[in-house]
Amino acid sequence: MKSSIKFLAIIALFFTFNFAAHAQRGGGPSLNPEQMAEKETTRLVEELTLDEAQAAKVKEINLAYAKKMQEARDDNKGNRDAMKEIVASIHTEKSAEMKMILSEAQFKTFEEIQAKQAGRKKGRGGKGGKGGSRS
Repeated sequence: MKSSIKFLAIIALFFTFNFAAHAQRGGGPSLNPEQMAEKETTRLVEELTLDEAQAAKVKEINLAYAKKMQEARDDNKGNRDAMKEIVASIHTEKSAEMKMILSEAQFKTFEEIQAKQAGRKKGRGGKGGKGGSRS
């Protein structure tokens, strides 16, 4: 009994330190473009019920645009205005490519997902923000 309590205490301590480390970094660990593309593809396969052919094409698109985003971040560190323009351009290009692969219904759902994500990001109030508007 005592050993199981100690074990649970150690697990709780581990999660506490892990949480604190993530909070100091401003969130979770940074993903490389390949990991980002894989995560996005997995999510879209589930949410859009993609077939295997669509999933393969979507993964290629996600990887290409994840690499473009990483490049843009590296090239424009600290330049928020430039990044806004580049990100908007990248999203427009990606949507055009996705439209060619997805059915009308899937693309509509894809656009809804993108709009919801944009709304969530906008509500954060910038890097490290807690959300809401700034006064």
